[in-house]
Amino acid sequence: MRTEYRRWSQYPYQGEQTPPVGNPNAGFWPMFFIRREGANRFLDPFGKEITWQIKDPLSIDWNNELQIVEQTMSTLTPQQIQSAKYWATGEIAERFSTMLYDFAEQYPMGSPNCARMQGFFHATMNDVFVVCWYLKYLWDVARPNQYGRNIRKIIDTPRFPAYPSAHASIAGAAQEIMTYYFPQEQARIKATTDASAQSRLYAGVHFKVDNDEGLRLGKQIGRMVVEVLKVQNVKQ
Repeated sequence: MRTEYRRWSQYPYQGEQTPPVGNPNAGFWPMFFIRREGANRFLDPFGKEITWQIKDPLSIDWNNELQIVEQTMSTLTPQQIQSAKYWATGEIAERFSTMLYDFAEQYPMGSPNCARMQGFFHATMNDVFVVCWYLKYLWDVARPNQYGRNIRKIIDTPRFPAYPSAHASIAGAAQEIMTYYFPQEQARIKATTDASAQSRLYAGVHFKVDNDEGLRLGKQIGRMVVEVLKVQNVKQ
């Protein structure tokens, strides 16, 4: 079923008079693991064409998504507000990179391997941001505060389209990379990355589906990178 949705570039933010203006350029930056052929064809690290698993926004019930946001914002707990503010502070990739360093201290792996791990992690973050930005501006999905519903403000709404959530996309990819290196911490890693994604709903800046599908997108990219790590099979 096709459902139309509001375009981010056509509606002003709550309390503003003109639509926001963004910058799509990051969606066309070079990538480390993914190769682009033409404008919208992407190849994985092994040269296979990628079919993105994320939902087309035309298949999403955005009225229902808006109701979820409104219900969530009307029943926020202090813990949820704290989570929204915590994950909105600083760079999201830095928090996960710090987790990797902490795990590397807990489970000593040697400086060369730690540096290699961080290199793969940050190169993955670059590719996730590029793909995420490309899809954001391709689909141009409005934010919750562009529907005239007086959404409660916890943090400022970012000045770029909503879908998919970059926070969630980064979290999904980070989950795959961190779990590959530290499988014994899988439960903790999943709980942390899922909380990061969910926090964007609590902040009122994303629909739930932005986060759910962002996680899916990030995990798909993360798994591609893990396959490269497995093939290279570098020993400590």
